[in-house]
Amino acid sequence: MTIHTRNKTILGGIFLTALLLAAFAASMILIFGRFDPAGEAVLMLVSLAMELVYAVAAIVVLYFSFRKTRSPEIFFFIIFLISMCFNSLKAPFVLLDAIGMAPYYGVLLTRAEYFGRFLGTLAILTSGLFPLGAEYQRMEIYFGVSFLLAFALSAAITVDMTEIGPVMLFEMGHSRELGIINVIFLFFGVFNYVLYAIQNSSRDHFLIAAGLALVIVGREMIYHSQHLVFSVIALVLLVAGTVLFGERTHSVHLWA
Repeated sequence: MTIHTRNKTILGGIFLTALLLAAFAASMILIFGRFDPAGEAVLMLVSLAMELVYAVAAIVVLYFSFRKTRSPEIFFFIIFLISMCFNSLKAPFVLLDAIGMAPYYGVLLTRAEYFGRFLGTLAILTSGLFPLGAEYQRMEIYFGVSFLLAFALSAAITVDMTEIGPVMLFEMGHSRELGIINVIFLFFGVFNYVLYAIQNSSRDHFLIAAGLALVIVGREMIYHSQHLVFSVIALVLLVAGTVLFGERTHSVHLWA
């Protein structure tokens, strides 16, 4: 993958995040303009707004900071950030639920949101392969496989359209098993950086792994949070982890 192709891919992701942002804003206006959402729904929507603003800001900053350098780690980290924007589809889900949506649309939104989560997890796992020797020239293959696997998983999962779960989506089948796989993949994504750091006595890669771990914890906290305090803590972890990951990766690749 050339730098030009990589940048075009990221720009496509930025365009997608803009569409998700517009859908989220429109849903928020309609929800608060026509309905009186319950306290839990309000908290969830506020958390989504915080997450979306963070993700969009981080994507733009990292894109302009690394647009002229070959950094597969940053590319897949940006894909991870783009994937977080899919969580904003919970707002249209709440809106459609409030107006008595046909379950079919709720299933589509649920699958799309889980596609984002699967893609984000696979992006973290793939990012950790490059310090251990994965070839930059095959980056588009890794991205394509991650995209197709995330799509296949989101299409294959069973969705219970009769029950809305605590994360404001329809309940997903085999959620426990998929949750365990999610944790394992995220663990190895971080562990690969740690392993490289140990093998090469690289302080920078230890810090990169730490930043990545903070972002992962922040994502999971804000995804499952039902309290504003936890959402704020999650946002702090996301920002701190992104700054640490980006700054240390900048140091490794650009010797700044």
